[in-house]
Amino acid sequence: MNVLMIAAAPEADYDYIRPLAAQAEYIICADGGVRHAQACGIQPDLVVGDFDSGTYPDFDVEVIQLKPEKDDTDLLSCTREALRRGADQITYVCASGGRIDHFLSNLSLLEFLYEHDCQGILIDSRNRVTFHGGGTLTYSADPAYKYVGIIPLDGTLTGLTLRGTKYVVTDAEVSRSQPYTTSNEPVEPEYSITIGSGRALVIESKDK
Repeated sequence: MNVLMIAAAPEADYDYIRPLAAQAEYIICADGGVRHAQACGIQPDLVVGDFDSGTYPDFDVEVIQLKPEKDDTDLLSCTREALRRGADQITYVCASGGRIDHFLSNLSLLEFLYEHDCQGILIDSRNRVTFHGGGTLTYSADPAYKYVGIIPLDGTLTGLTLRGTKYVVTDAEVSRSQPYTTSNEPVEPEYSITIGSGRALVIESKDK
């Protein structure tokens, strides 16, 4: 099941969200994400939250109300519920603005989903972020995104090899403290990223 997850971070550009909602099989709002859904004219299937960053929905929708004092963030609670309901792909939107601790926490959900055999994508108006857990992954070059960057999550990536990109990399070692693998560019219809050991975020991006 393809799930669209609408978070509560500040967002002013909704143009990228509406097509994702049209493709989604199920839509979940995390707490204050309801206001973004309403601004987009989107009817969610489920709302989950403690409603400290938004008001309780005043329309007909299934609601799971959480206690404010909890270990999981609202978005992680939404994610767990989506997995329980059969999600095999979750796309997060309205998840990158606002507080940095929330943004980094939201990025960590991509690794959480990888560990639960579910594909995770975080998208905003300029970026698309996915998780790379090692081995070789092939990507279709998207003309909407000029750049691709690999950001190590472990201290060191080894055996990093890039093919089909402007800057070819072969069996390289990249440290988290000095990641030189930003702002590469796909030059073929498909490009591949191989990681021998380590985990990373793959960020497709464009200038404003």
